[in-house]
Amino acid sequence: MTQDELIQEIQDALSFSCALPYNLNATETERIIKRAKAWFYDNYQYAVEERVFVLANNLFQHQEFKRTRQIRLPESIIGVYEVRELGGYGVSGNPDRDFGDSKLLGSELLLSPFVGDNLVYRTVMYSYFDLAKAYLLNTYAFKYNKNTKFLTILGRDPNRSGKSQLAQGFGGGGVDVSVRCHVAILDEYLYDDELFVRYCIAKCKIALSQMLSVFTYNLPGGVQINASEIGTQGATELQEVMDMINGENTPSYFLQWN
Repeated sequence: MTQDELIQEIQDALSFSCALPYNLNATETERIIKRAKAWFYDNYQYAVEERVFVLANNLFQHQEFKRTRQIRLPESIIGVYEVRELGGYGVSGNPDRDFGDSKLLGSELLLSPFVGDNLVYRTVMYSYFDLAKAYLLNTYAFKYNKNTKFLTILGRDPNRSGKSQLAQGFGGGGVDVSVRCHVAILDEYLYDDELFVRYCIAKCKIALSQMLSVFTYNLPGGVQINASEIGTQGATELQEVMDMINGENTPSYFLQWN
């Protein structure tokens, strides 16, 4: 559905397909749709899609990044929730990932012989594993501002991560970075969503009620307009849509501290 078709559907819903001689103009309807899109991107899970973008390592070599530690992402990106290294080299100097850090720690933890006090031995090994997580860290601390679209890298520099003599020999000197994020779906797909259409109609009813209540007039034949009833219907329908969205956005996990 295009924006013009959505505006026509909203106006038909407000005027009962031109049965009533009042409606919102197209400019006000477009403004409501624009604000509704921004709200849906932040609160409706089906208004965005998960995507992975790869930032080449040469982006982090530019003077602009070194000065601000920021990279501007595309406008369609709504939120970023993970920044991670791509690839890497093993501890032994072998570029094969099968001989990387994780395999080395796995052999230390799982293949070590059990001698002496097993409980104490296992506790020490787990402590060793916890300390080694800092060495195996392949994610970056970051901040993302959805308004400016700037991704700020905190802490270590991706341009220097993984830099070694072996990496330089293979043309390295840093690693590429993957960005897992949520991207806004195309407008034509969002306009087809039933909840989005109902949300816009409810918002337009509230706006129409506010417009009609500014001044008092009667329809031809002396019929009076009940502007407050239109606003009440819009508020009720809006609450129903909000309840449905909140019901769908249920968490799939929980955190517990002792």
